[in-house]
Amino acid sequence: MKRNRIVPWVAFLALCLVLPLAGCKKSEPPPPAGEGEPIRLNAPAEIENYKGILRKDPDNLQALIGIGNLYFDTKQDAQAVASYRKALALDPSNANVRTDMAICLRRMGQFDLAVEELKKAISANPRHPQSRYNLGVILLHDKNDLEGGIKAWEGLLENIPDYPYRDALKSEIARLRSAKPPERREYK
Repeated sequence: MKRNRIVPWVAFLALCLVLPLAGCKKSEPPPPAGEGEPIRLNAPAEIENYKGILRKDPDNLQALIGIGNLYFDTKQDAQAVASYRKALALDPSNANVRTDMAICLRRMGQFDLAVEELKKAISANPRHPQSRYNLGVILLHDKNDLEGGIKAWEGLLENIPDYPYRDALKSEIARLRSAKPPERREYK
């Protein structure tokens, strides 16, 4: 009897792996970066390894990014930000690092700094979808800036025409626009 319950799940998981490879459009945008990502079980050992590399070569860009990513994955946001800042001092145009640092800043409640970093990432790489998507998320959910969030996502769609979640994002923008409260008018 247990085997009969497992077979549909195995088939479902196999289908989930095959469909994206078959060229099917993705229907839902990804969650904001830093949410729902698995914790790496060997992260402490990997962090110690990077610390050893950085003791010998403090300007090793790949080690700074690597340790920052491990801190990011394990939600050690202050340490991740410190590592990412050092990496950005060496490579200020790295949109991936800026975006990850912005997510750490968001998780730390530093929304204005997160927005600033995402705008720098977009300036460095206007076709960086993660920075544009996450800018919209932070503006909408953390800054309560409906129009700014919508504009960030519209900028994503305009600059990245092959964005894999295009249809879902367009639908979400339309939903947000239709739910937008009417402007208040003051009568004298």
